[in-house]
Amino acid sequence: MALFVNILITAAIIGLAFWQIVKVVRRSKQGKCAACDYKCEAQKMSLTAKRRPN
Repeated sequence: MALFVNILITAAIIGLAFWQIVKVVRRSKQGKCAACDYKCEAQKMSLTAKRRPN
């Protein structure tokens, strides 16, 4: 029984990790970084660079 529980927990952890990787790959294909949902410094710098005239 303990072996079954350990396998179940391990499968859940690996499944969640795989799902996170899938989400990151999908976003990167859309041209977004993993932190685009947040107000991070990289996003602020990107927005200011787009606004500057060449």
